Amino acid sequence: MAKTIKVWSGTEWVNVGIMAAIPPDYVTQADLIQRKKEVSETVSSNITAQVGYRYFVDTTSERTITLPATPSVGDEVQIFDATGTASTHNITIGRNGKNINGVAENAIIDVDKAAAVLVYTGLTLGWRLG
Repeated sequence: MAKTIKVWSGTEWVNVGIMAAIPPDYVTQADLIQRKKEVSETVSSNITAQVGYRYFVDTTSERTITLPATPSVGDEVQIFDATGTASTHNITIGRNGKNINGVAENAIIDVDKAAAVLVYTGLTLGWRLG
């Protein structure tokens, strides 16, 4: 079933497709795809993260996940302790020159089976860890 939106033409209600009702400068399909790409990757070494990725980290050894160097507001990275041993083998989240929760320090995941979602909010607070 196609989704439609009714728009008042000045004399009657007209059914239009969703994309037809959105101004072309509001958002592009490419922007939506880029923001929601959500790629999952298993990590068993130190890496530099990419925006939109979910990282399932093997914590049988210490790992460092370095955040992207040039993030844009709204960029997101997700990190998960995939093997459940982060209290023994920590995951360091390298800030790569940007703040994390307003502080110029790396973050550490040291709780077994923990997950971290980081969203870039700008220069002042930097990456928000939630």
